[in-house]
Amino acid sequence: MAKIWTDKVSFGAGELSPNMARRSDTQQHADGARLMRNVRALNAGGFTRRPGSRHIREVPGGTRLVEFTFAVDQQYLLLFSALRVEACFPDGSAAGSVTGCPWTAADVQSMTWVQSGDTVFLFCRSWPPQVLRRTGATSWALEPWAADEGPGGALKQPYTKFAPPASIIQPSADDGHVAVGSTDPVFAPGHVGERIRYVGSEMLVTAFLSPTQVTATVLSTLPPSQELHLENAQGFQTGHIIEGQQTGAKGEVISVDVPSGQVAVLITQGRVQFKADEVVSSPLAATKILSQGVIPPLPARDWDEPYLSPVYGYPAAGALHRQRLWMGGHTRLPSSVLASRVGSHYDFDIGTGEDADAIFEDLGDSAVSWVRHFHSAEHLLIFTDQGVYYVPETAANPLRPSSIQFNKVSSNGCGSVAPQGFDEGALYIHRSGGAVLDVRATGDVTKSWTAADVALLAAHLIRQPVDIAATHGADGLPERYAFFVNADGTLAVMHSIQSQQVLGWGLWETEGAYRSVATLGGAVFAVVERRFNSGSRAWCLERFDQALTTDGAVILPAGSPAYAPAFAGMEPHARSGTHYLGQVDAGAFGLIADLGTPAEPVEVGRLFRPTVETLPPEPKLPSGGTAGHVKRVSRARVYVQDSVRVKVGDRAMDAYRVGEAVSDPPPLRTEWFEVGLLGRGREPSVIITQDEPLPMTILGMSMEVII
Repeated sequence: MAKIWTDKVSFGAGELSPNMARRSDTQQHADGARLMRNVRALNAGGFTRRPGSRHIREVPGGTRLVEFTFAVDQQYLLLFSALRVEACFPDGSAAGSVTGCPWTAADVQSMTWVQSGDTVFLFCRSWPPQVLRRTGATSWALEPWAADEGPGGALKQPYTKFAPPASIIQPSADDGHVAVGSTDPVFAPGHVGERIRYVGSEMLVTAFLSPTQVTATVLSTLPPSQELHLENAQGFQTGHIIEGQQTGAKGEVISVDVPSGQVAVLITQGRVQFKADEVVSSPLAATKILSQGVIPPLPARDWDEPYLSPVYGYPAAGALHRQRLWMGGHTRLPSSVLASRVGSHYDFDIGTGEDADAIFEDLGDSAVSWVRHFHSAEHLLIFTDQGVYYVPETAANPLRPSSIQFNKVSSNGCGSVAPQGFDEGALYIHRSGGAVLDVRATGDVTKSWTAADVALLAAHLIRQPVDIAATHGADGLPERYAFFVNADGTLAVMHSIQSQQVLGWGLWETEGAYRSVATLGGAVFAVVERRFNSGSRAWCLERFDQALTTDGAVILPAGSPAYAPAFAGMEPHARSGTHYLGQVDAGAFGLIADLGTPAEPVEVGRLFRPTVETLPPEPKLPSGGTAGHVKRVSRARVYVQDSVRVKVGDRAMDAYRVGEAVSDPPPLRTEWFEVGLLGRGREPSVIITQDEPLPMTILGMSMEVII
């Protein structure tokens, strides 16, 4: 029989997947745990009780949190729910709202957003992009995104041709109120009130007559059509672009009658017309124009309609990068990527492709990708259901229409949850909902970005996340965390020290279900679905606070009686400083009649238990490893810091010792706490927990193993 003491100085690898149970050869196994529940990992390697949460207010069901920072001293939480958005200050006080919004409860969970100063751009496939503006300290306005107007009232909105490439339209006249016919069934009732362009000139659709015919008002005179009588029409073909050598006029040949020399031409550049006696050249010939005449508008393939329309849908994603507003993930053009003109978020005129002009491109891969999200970092990152791309740019080759390209980083597709910036990279959920990947710059010119699965060793904690947030320095603490709201209401928490290659996961659980999470000004907020005494459920806005040890807590002044309406008819747990007061009766109206006479304010809330279970120790013997051997952890020494009533195995620390006044609050202790343990097995472990909502921090431990 051998007796060996093994030290465990770090829990930095967090809770490991059961599949890691036999990997005692790895450092992660040495630094990991079987369970890490309701604790917060520390940079030094230990852990502490996770923060409790303070109840702020009830919110509408389905609420999603979005952080909004106008200035350091002007920060808001935006609470999106069906048909409304409400702003509140960090303390929960009202800061204005907007009702009658276009989004449904389902849209709230799928929409994306990006903030620019006092403006938030909102995107969803179900409705036009919206612009939410802060118009005052407590006032907001919402309106659909609207393109700037150009010369003659033309809108600088993005246009594209959704109809088949060969589809042709023909207006009945070049000005006024006209009939517009099509060779294909391309029109729908939703076109009424929208603009279509005929060779770049806009018409406003006024009535839908059939899938092949509408009426419209010409907003800018249509380009002229001409019939040219040529000296020799040989070499002129339909579709050719011809040019007048004297006037510089350019037009597309729509029809040719070689014997008669008659050529019908649609002017395609400006409104400069061909003149008699000038020489006109085509790609195959040149000849003299004998005569010409203006004719009614010719049929044209060169026509398009708005990229944003009720007929074909809207983009699902948006971003701000290099002074451009980006859009993508359109219902009909899922792999399209658009960017506004530099410095103008309402101008999508692609112009002539100059450096500052707008951009309209396609990712161009063989598999059609659905653009789900953008993320602005060192480069623009584009997240799709088929993988992740970045847009390369350098000082010598900035981002511009003439040289834009999309380089693939990873084939691991992204889900519907928006990526979250973290440690100069970005975290995103795999489209399967069972993995978290970290996209990070490499510093390598040939492969600028890479993606790695950061939840590989704790995949069991990733349960179809529906929201992400991240923080560094929450409540003044040095640790960096990312929070993932799982569909089952738990909160998977990742702790990372990038410089030390430390990465660990844990799970936070509560009496209820986490539904959304956001960080604002160093504080972490959550929307939590709670059950109350009547059996009804309500969604509550709460703030995590390291000074609290219960959830959904309210702070009552010292003395009795006191009111806690949030707990009416319930028996919440109460504590004052290091005094645990047990469960108290909140009465039918939240009246707590007997709190005793605590000297400090009383925290009243829902109990949660921090629990850490070690992996089975597998020390090495001269004869070899001990994996699978029957063994016993006979004693455990745990180093506690500023803690009360920590429980190791079946024994809890004594609150008081001989000579200490039990009328005083139990003292916080920093010391080694040693307990004896019973039981033998092939996989013995030590469980550290706490039955009372009191401070608990563990910096390390040792175990005596008998083999």
